[in-house]
Amino acid sequence: MHLKYSLFTLLVLSITACSNSDPEFKPIGGDRDEYGCLPSAGYLWCERTQHCERSWELADAAGIPHTEAEVKAYCNIIGL
Repeated sequence: MHLKYSLFTLLVLSITACSNSDPEFKPIGGDRDEYGCLPSAGYLWCERTQHCERSWELADAAGIPHTEAEVKAYCNIIGL
């Protein structure tokens, strides 16, 4: 009887451990904005290039100073 109880308990614990208790869990970096950009990875939508861009990479490629005001002006972003 004790063996059956132990095996049953082990089975229940095994099944419970494998269940997904938080189906709403989203991994870090899995967030996308309305354009499909990943803000948590530093990507923002740039109207001028029509692509998701990282501001520091865009500033280097476009030859503009890497300041918030310059990137905003270049990409026509409101509220960067």
